[in-house]
Amino acid sequence: MANSPKGYGNLHKNTSGAKNKGSDAFASYGGSIDTFVANPKNLGKHSSSQIYDWLKKIKMDPKPLGQGSTKGIPYEDGGGYRVNWGGDKLFQYHPPGGHHGGSAYYKISNGIDGVKRYTLKGELKDD
Repeated sequence: MANSPKGYGNLHKNTSGAKNKGSDAFASYGGSIDTFVANPKNLGKHSSSQIYDWLKKIKMDPKPLGQGSTKGIPYEDGGGYRVNWGGDKLFQYHPPGGHHGGSAYYKISNGIDGVKRYTLKGELKDD
């Protein structure tokens, strides 16, 4: 399928409108997930698979989600992913389905800002 991210078949369609490709697309973040998530609009600049690959490249070790209908299912098999860092910081990609509206979304949380969910375009999601 034309919109499928490279390497993941039809499991994770690129519906964000992301156009950046290649490793240079993440250069402005300096290898820092903090810099990346500081501006949620960055989410819309990249597909979920591009973000996943970048997280692996910067050694963030993305893991399958720990709860919900895709609990424990690897991203490559249709599940979501999560990374924890800095004590209380969390970044997650949730594939379509589930109880937060059915569409794929990102979740960013920490002890100061709380939990926020974003569309694949980086827009705050209404729950």
